[in-house]
Amino acid sequence: MNYWLVRSPYKTRTWEDVLMAGVFKLYGIRNHAAKKNIAQMRKSDIALWYSSAMGKSVFGVMKVKGKAYQDTTTKEEWLAINFVPVKTFRKSITLKDIKEDTLLKASDIIKQKRISVVPIKLEEYKKILKFDKITSQDENNTK
Repeated sequence: MNYWLVRSPYKTRTWEDVLMAGVFKLYGIRNHAAKKNIAQMRKSDIALWYSSAMGKSVFGVMKVKGKAYQDTTTKEEWLAINFVPVKTFRKSITLKDIKEDTLLKASDIIKQKRISVVPIKLEEYKKILKFDKITSQDENNTK
């Protein structure tokens, strides 16, 4: 299984929109490195959904629904891929949180910030999930 960070290129689409639709369709990506990464995705790979337009944060976890396919918005050889949302973080994980973490600040999440789809290591994925658990514990302690 592979792990990915997917930066939503859509300025008006929110994580709530993804949840309501039950699918996130990633298309319109015109970057060769991102295209290569999309081509490497396999069904059930895990992806974190990140949005710059909605607060520069990771909002949830998705699974790759199936193989990449021809992007129908162009006749050129670009790819699209679909994801299914599986988990919503109680509180979004901000870019600031990621940059302040010793493991994550050296990752491709930060180094390749202009690429819509970047691979992440299992330990980076687990570290981001821990942010959600920390937030959950903080919320429980305030009740």
